[in-house]
Amino acid sequence: MESIVQRANDLYLFRELSRLGPEALLHAAGLTPAQAQSRVHVRALKRPGIHPVGVVHMTDGLVKLCLFAKVQKADYCGAQNLERELHYLSSVSPRITAENPALRSPIPVVYYPEQRLLLMEFVPGHSLKHHLFDLKFTIGRSDRHDLTELLLNAGRWLGSFHRLTLQSTCGNPLEWVLQEFESKRTQEAFLYYSQKYFYDEMLSILKRYLDQNPNFRRTLCNVHGEFTPIHVMVADDAIYVIDFGNSRLGYPYEDVGMFASFYDRLLPWRRLAGSMRIGLQMQKELFLRGYFEQGPSAFNESDRAIMRWVRLISFGRMLNAGQDSSTGWGKWMYSRLTLRALHKRFATLCGTELAALRELRPDTFNEDSFVDHSACG
Repeated sequence: MESIVQRANDLYLFRELSRLGPEALLHAAGLTPAQAQSRVHVRALKRPGIHPVGVVHMTDGLVKLCLFAKVQKADYCGAQNLERELHYLSSVSPRITAENPALRSPIPVVYYPEQRLLLMEFVPGHSLKHHLFDLKFTIGRSDRHDLTELLLNAGRWLGSFHRLTLQSTCGNPLEWVLQEFESKRTQEAFLYYSQKYFYDEMLSILKRYLDQNPNFRRTLCNVHGEFTPIHVMVADDAIYVIDFGNSRLGYPYEDVGMFASFYDRLLPWRRLAGSMRIGLQMQKELFLRGYFEQGPSAFNESDRAIMRWVRLISFGRMLNAGQDSSTGWGKWMYSRLTLRALHKRFATLCGTELAALRELRPDTFNEDSFVDHSACG
């Protein structure tokens, strides 16, 4: 089934690029299509995702260029949106890069609204996930130094993103946490891993604090929506954050929790490979150090309490995604070799977070030093 879907995506991408024709693609890249030696070749990418993607290789006989192509299917009606991605790539990412040239995103080249086709800078490199967790034969100290900077920069990029998109409006994040905690995917994760008891008590605690603190406020900002090491590319001396289709207005907890929870769902051999380079806890601390270096604010006690629910929400979301995306041999490995480890890991995390939530002070969410209410519209 997965290969059939991939093949359909490839054909859709080829068809939409063919509708434009090689001359339009060469013009978009700034090349001269009149040369007899001009060529255009499209290579589909076997990359997991909602939208068909590929690399357009072009030459006018003198210059060779590559562009990354991403197309939204006409029958797609989900949450991801290429016009939204174009907005962030055009309006927000350049502001981050202006502050720090090592923090980047691909530069958009052209968007064709009729085809819902976006052409952008092609980033030749591997993801941060590859650098951190893929098995390699050699691991040197210089690599460790580079990884330290990469993790710091990942946090710096996200902190800058949240700070630069900070809104003048506020909301009660406990309401958002309740909505996410009661969502179908979160409940399914607790049921699948036999943690219904933990879920019920944590939900009860959450509702109690929301009832007691209806006026608790935090400032909203834009969130990436899928910020994990998979969506951070590494090329030369910079990182490139990609995939803004799920970006929207929200609370910074979501992105921070998603990145941290990625570590909880790592397969055993990836955990081993990553820990041999830099300890996993240290990796998370480096990311957070970079984040708070550039972010809108440090988290106080009430924010750290919210993060306890968010970690479980993010972990559950990733567990469900892992089950859905594993097929064939991968599905067998997931179910046979990692299910037990993930079950134990999730149960341990539930126990740890519930114990901490039980000990919350009654006035935890009375702290308001994080937000200036006068700035909230």
